[in-house]
Amino acid sequence: MKLFKKQKNQFISQVTILSIIFGFAAGVVGQIVADVYVDPWRESYITSSLNTNVNILPSIPELRRVKTFLGIEQDFQVNKSIEKLNPSLVGIYLKKSAGQTILNQIYLPANLKANGFILTSDGWLVSFGSIFESYKPNQLAVIYGGQVFDVEELIVDNTTGVVFLKIPANNLPVVVLGDSEEAILGQLAIVLNKLGEAMVVNIKDTSYRGINLASDFVVSSENYSQSILLAEVLDEAYLGSPLINLGGEVIGIIKEAGNEKTTAVPINQFRFIVLDVLRNKIIKRPLLGVEYLDLAWAIGLDKENTYGLDYGALVFQNPKSNTPAAAAGLVSGDIIISIDGQQVNKNSSLTKLVQQYQPGDEISLEIVRAGKTLTKTATLVILPD
Repeated sequence: MKLFKKQKNQFISQVTILSIIFGFAAGVVGQIVADVYVDPWRESYITSSLNTNVNILPSIPELRRVKTFLGIEQDFQVNKSIEKLNPSLVGIYLKKSAGQTILNQIYLPANLKANGFILTSDGWLVSFGSIFESYKPNQLAVIYGGQVFDVEELIVDNTTGVVFLKIPANNLPVVVLGDSEEAILGQLAIVLNKLGEAMVVNIKDTSYRGINLASDFVVSSENYSQSILLAEVLDEAYLGSPLINLGGEVIGIIKEAGNEKTTAVPINQFRFIVLDVLRNKIIKRPLLGVEYLDLAWAIGLDKENTYGLDYGALVFQNPKSNTPAAAAGLVSGDIIISIDGQQVNKNSSLTKLVQQYQPGDEISLEIVRAGKTLTKTATLVILPD
């Protein structure tokens, strides 16, 4: 019997020792877990408690500062696009006259008249602004990279109002031109200027026409009537700034800012003339010579005028005698429904289709006259300045 009791007591002692060991280990692990996951502010709390007057309640510890910016993916994409385009921005100013005092020689942010972006590495720029209507090239200055450049060439596209400038510089970082046809309603975009400012905006309308009066529906085959409308109203410091998508591609240039709305010229409205500017320093826009109503937009016309069509370009008045349209025999009331088989509709206006051609090109016009379909041929000429 004594032997049995001795073995039983020995077994109980072993169990006790093992319990103590496991209990100690569990306590250590539990403390580690609590420090890391349950009470991450314990250290701050203890420190703040030790430094607090005994008569004052200990203050609640603050969260530790996070050294890394925890943004969402969109934030990083916006920043990446801005960093991609920033090196290609320029500022356009009125040139300071010689002989001024040292302080008056400085170009101030308030002196900025327009922004622009670098199109080619050898100094061709793109901009927009009323300053180009009021001043000659030798009265302008372009600021880039902390230097002031003269304007060697200035070419205005009368169809869009976009301006091409040339400065004496090389090895410049250029922008990437995107496709404005890919812009969609509600899309996020970015506008940035040479003052170091940037705005994240939403595209409110990809085909904004600014219609206030019925006469505003009458448009020309030589002038685009549509632009990109932004949901945000930007100030004049963004005039001439590039409108870029989140891929860092330029899809437009700001043409109206500082008023009740902000609009941009879509890049596709002038990308066809870029090569002419670079090669020949001249813009060759085609002229057809038609003023028309776009039936996709002018809603409510009598069927005797539209023949039941909801697409096409209704010739508003007889074309001028010296135009290709007049030479082709177009008259008021004709409806142009296609050019070389391309239908004239809401997505492809007459202006958009015509401006894709070059002066001298012969085009086939399918028209509806008095309810009958006819084909007319026109040879486009150069749009005069």
